[in-house]
Amino acid sequence: MKRSLLTTLGLTIIGGAQLLTGCASSDSANECLPGDIDCAAPSSGGGKADGYDYKNDPARMSQHLTYTLTALPKKGWRNTPVWKDTYPEAVGKAATVWADTYWPTGEGSHNNRWQGATIQSPLEKYDTAFNNAAGCAHYPSAFYGAGAKAEWDTYYGCAGPAAKWQVQNFQGGAAMHDGKDNDGDGKTDDYGTDGIDGVQGWWGTCHAWTPASQLVPEPQHAVTLAGVKFEVGDIKAIIQNAFDTTSAVMLGGRCNAKDITHDVHGSANDDCSDVNPGALHVIMTNFLGLSQLPLVEDRTANYEVWNQPVVGYEVTMQAKVATSAANKCVGNTGTTWTYNTAAKSLYEVKMTVSYVVEGAPSLAPIGYRDNISTDNYHYILELNGAGKIIGGRFCADSENAHIDFLWSPTGTWAPSNPNVDVAKVKQLIKLSVAAATTDTGSGTTKDFPSSPNAAIPDNNPTGASADINVTGVTGVTGVTGATVSVDITHTYSGDLTLTLSKDGVAVKTLRKNTGGGTANIVDSYTLTAAEVGTANGRWTLKVVDNAAQDVGTLNKFNLSFSL
Repeated sequence: MKRSLLTTLGLTIIGGAQLLTGCASSDSANECLPGDIDCAAPSSGGGKADGYDYKNDPARMSQHLTYTLTALPKKGWRNTPVWKDTYPEAVGKAATVWADTYWPTGEGSHNNRWQGATIQSPLEKYDTAFNNAAGCAHYPSAFYGAGAKAEWDTYYGCAGPAAKWQVQNFQGGAAMHDGKDNDGDGKTDDYGTDGIDGVQGWWGTCHAWTPASQLVPEPQHAVTLAGVKFEVGDIKAIIQNAFDTTSAVMLGGRCNAKDITHDVHGSANDDCSDVNPGALHVIMTNFLGLSQLPLVEDRTANYEVWNQPVVGYEVTMQAKVATSAANKCVGNTGTTWTYNTAAKSLYEVKMTVSYVVEGAPSLAPIGYRDNISTDNYHYILELNGAGKIIGGRFCADSENAHIDFLWSPTGTWAPSNPNVDVAKVKQLIKLSVAAATTDTGSGTTKDFPSSPNAAIPDNNPTGASADINVTGVTGVTGVTGATVSVDITHTYSGDLTLTLSKDGVAVKTLRKNTGGGTANIVDSYTLTAAEVGTANGRWTLKVVDNAAQDVGTLNKFNLSFSL
């Protein structure tokens, strides 16, 4: 799905909880762990030999962490956009995260003509608008195989600089059509034992999509610059291109083995055994339960790197267990826990992690709600005498199917393509989330905003409602769908149900009691053309609080019709 070399990403490698055998002094209830929020300052690095190792140290991700198990939420969800202060105009319109294709290298990367052979690729459009390069009228009929070299040689003679560089240089894509047997498998420019002349099918830019989808809002409509129309799908591809190198912090070591073997007596911090589940639990609950911070997972334990944006988690089991039960869970026997002798109690935990999967390039924003998948993890947590997590170990049923590493983008990004300018990319982002044009026609949108600032009554089926009277869309053909954007302040978002109706008839339940104890909802939801029907009419958003104690306000409600 994506080739993601850590040196290319510019990641700052971090560490996590380590399970080592050996002796240590007795626990202190006031013991500081790295980055422990209960401590006046981070640990200076001295102390126990069985502490968190460098690769699996949660403090490498943040210096403000809660480690006490009972203080960590059992649910968390990405309800607040990371980009809300940078792009306030997109709040209440764009989803907190967005799905996209990973633009496979084997299919031309961001130079793929995704709308058809006669419509320019995202980077060809970029060249036309910003590099004064009209490019080629003809696009090669194949990326590899007999005759591909001649077609691509011709294409390189007329292509603009950004498009040409991407196909020729990015992740060695030109090897697919250079007339050479680059991987020595006896086949030239064709599938063999090592992909297409060494270019793997899972290579692409998910390492760029995953931070981009959390640090900048999804484009909401097409943008025309210098006479070139950039569709939503084009802009998202160009954003990914600009995020090819991203500064980040990282938890866990990368496993480079195709086949993973485990030693029941080995370290939980080995590259193919981590990310250490103790560190996993601390970071997941702090980043998405106690805070709203960007988080990315490599969800495959082996050598392939499949980066996915993490949007939520739920602890479905958390129970204190005896050492014999803990040993059985990890595939060991006996009544003595030998992995971390500093552990004073053991907990068996099952966690479900929700993440965004790839979508397809499109003319309209797709958000992420229809692109969510989940994985389940089973592990033992080690706690010290103060009830703080000091390590962990995956149970036998998760040892070959677990997160390989976690990382969090820290905000600095740049393209590797020397012909793409970050300033131009930021211009496209700003224009694509600004108020849309009211012109009708393919690729445009029509927005209808509302700012009701309506109080949501606590535990009351009456709820809070806001109406939008849609007019002026009569006679427009080809309404392709709509985006419903909301901005809600609430102290416990899991209490809320959001329903949308038109002229008093229910259209769709947008959200129903999800999000747990996380605060606020700033999100977008998509409607199909069939769900929209005739756009004109009175549209009503109703927000109902279904449980006691927490209150909130329906701040904003926006309807954006794709035409």
